Amino acid sequence: ADAFDDQTIFEVNGLFLSNTASIVDIGDGYTFRNPPMYNSPIDQTQRDALYETDAILQHYVDHPNTAPFISTKLIQHLVTSNPSPRYVKVVADAFRTGTYTSGGYTFGKGNYGDMEACVAAILLDREARSSTLDDDAISGRAREPLLKVMHMMRSMELSTESGAKREVDMIYLTSRGLGQESFNAPSVFSFFLSEYQPVGPALNKGVVAPETQLFDAPKLISFMNGLFSLPAFGLTDCQWWQGFGSDRARYWITDYPDGGYFDCGSAEAEQPGVPLRLRWKPPSWGGETNVNNAPPSQIIDEVDLLLTGGRLHPSNKAIMEQVYNSANSGINPDSKSLKAVISHFAATPEFHITNNLMNSRVTTTATRPTPDISTPPNPAPVTDYRAIVYLYMDGAMDSYSALVPMNCYLNQQYVSVRGDIAIKSGLLPIDASTSDQPCDDFGLHPSLVNIHSLYNDGDASFIANVGPLIKTMDKYEFEAGSKPQPMALFAHNTQTQITQTVFAQDASAGGVLGRIGDSINNREGSDVFDAYSISGTPKVLEGAPSVSKPADVLSGSGVADFIPKAGTFEANIEALSENVVTSIYGETFSVSMTNAIYRTRLLDEVIGNVTLDEDSCFTNAGTDLADQFEQVARIIKSRDGLEAKRDVFYVSIGGFDTHSDNGPVLTNLLSQIDDSISCFASEMKSQGVWSNVTVISASEFGRTLTSNGLGTDHAWGGNHFIAGGSVAGGRIHGQYPD
Repeated sequence: ADAFDDQTIFEVNGLFLSNTASIVDIGDGYTFRNPPMYNSPIDQTQRDALYETDAILQHYVDHPNTAPFISTKLIQHLVTSNPSPRYVKVVADAFRTGTYTSGGYTFGKGNYGDMEACVAAILLDREARSSTLDDDAISGRAREPLLKVMHMMRSMELSTESGAKREVDMIYLTSRGLGQESFNAPSVFSFFLSEYQPVGPALNKGVVAPETQLFDAPKLISFMNGLFSLPAFGLTDCQWWQGFGSDRARYWITDYPDGGYFDCGSAEAEQPGVPLRLRWKPPSWGGETNVNNAPPSQIIDEVDLLLTGGRLHPSNKAIMEQVYNSANSGINPDSKSLKAVISHFAATPEFHITNNLMNSRVTTTATRPTPDISTPPNPAPVTDYRAIVYLYMDGAMDSYSALVPMNCYLNQQYVSVRGDIAIKSGLLPIDASTSDQPCDDFGLHPSLVNIHSLYNDGDASFIANVGPLIKTMDKYEFEAGSKPQPMALFAHNTQTQITQTVFAQDASAGGVLGRIGDSINNREGSDVFDAYSISGTPKVLEGAPSVSKPADVLSGSGVADFIPKAGTFEANIEALSENVVTSIYGETFSVSMTNAIYRTRLLDEVIGNVTLDEDSCFTNAGTDLADQFEQVARIIKSRDGLEAKRDVFYVSIGGFDTHSDNGPVLTNLLSQIDDSISCFASEMKSQGVWSNVTVISASEFGRTLTSNGLGTDHAWGGNHFIAGGSVAGGRIHGQYPD
């Protein structure tokens, strides 16, 4: 009678809990314990819902993985992208115990999750403080764009003329190409993936370099444009939206003495009135100008200390001294020299990383081979051209609203299961009678008018219930865990990798289009494959190093160009990255910067002035996705000049993670896709290559057939389309689930 049993109630920290444990078995020997449940399935109340929410949050906080997970993320952001297991354990222990002791000092108050103890453990650990590790190739990390901009502003003393403190406007940085902006992350995974491995030394060594995901050509060139504009003009809109200031920056500070209008010419000539500009002067000058005649080497050392922590490599220091001397003439020579040096520091690999560029024991340097960007003066027309355009719908598209069964028993099930999110009217009917599907009639989402026409014309088809698999399985085998399953099903980041590799056994495999390119180049014995991304650095284009050249990255507005201020010094920017270095982060930056410069020159020369028959169609569509497809069409039209034979393109549209949308968001997104595909197909037909081009859609996974009351949640298989003049159109391939 005194024994504890499953009817016993315990009071724990003010909560009354049943003496039971609910264990969930997910297969392969893995289990986890459910958090306490408060809500009755019969008599649900708001009070119990609040209790249960608190319980699940506490369950997450107390989970044994929480401390090492948070510790790893904090270490990656503050010290190194690749911490050792020992380092993570030290920090996780400090997080759990709430205390950390170093040098006779104890940090933290002994509470679980104490951030004083956690941060002290991060910054005082030997992996954070050892100068020996600065020489290690994988120690340290690449730096985030926004932090680099803030670093420049603080170190070079961005301030007002009067010394009054002003709020710095740092909005619209993403649209200006920087790649990062406060409170404006593109997804829950922030601006870059923590597991990102760029092609090159990081991938070869099996380590990560997350921030380097932002080292693509548009972002690098936009960063250089902004950092060459800032010293010259201050925080303004001068240089055509390529600076970091607002387009109204010259008008917003209206109180004396910083008020009033100023023009860009006055700003560049250093006349008074610019509200916010860099006002730091080297201590060695002895004043506002170099009254002490301090030598350039001393001045460079002072800038080096503030901007690159004294890590500037001797070869780059020599370039900086040349920059200083070359600019030291005319009106305000000292100021001109200092501005030029500050701008050039933003182009050094050292400014973008935290470890040493070169191991101090390495005494010789090798020069990076110069990319070949030569083009024939009168290129012959390309024959047998082929291209794939990979349209990625980021967030997991609700594809069971895109392809719906009609006029059969399955429609009744569909309406019943989908409930409030079922599409009951306005569907665009398609014939699937020759497709061996459970229904002869299906309907497309009402927004897919143009894709509907392509299907009926035989230029588009659908693939039903497609998703990653290692081995075929049914529902019971899945629930029993009797067969191997793709890792981290329903997780956006991992499934994005797997979807884009089409290799569910290993998310670290190369991208499927990149591997295709490698195979083509190996078979042909020459470089006939080109890859282009109009939206960042996706996994799908990633091939093996040295087999195929890296993908060119453009933006929806086309080829990124240096502004005149930066373009004048393009040769210097190139020279600062010409040496092969030991730091994986420095080497990744230098290769990316070099490729950006050379490929930008080539693409600007070949496609810079290309016009399309459907330019007005893309313009009228007025969306980022339409802009991306327009750039794809321009490159395809330039195939002769680029001597292109096999091209692949990546375009993307986000916003599909519709947990709380039962229709309007999806309708808008599908309309954007439909309009873009329509313009693109018309342009390809005009160019006479519609039969040589295939558009395929993809998303990381499908969404649930059932509604969560507001929208849909993560699921597995989904329905996608392919379009082109040579596809087996007018059919639904695969097997629609019933």
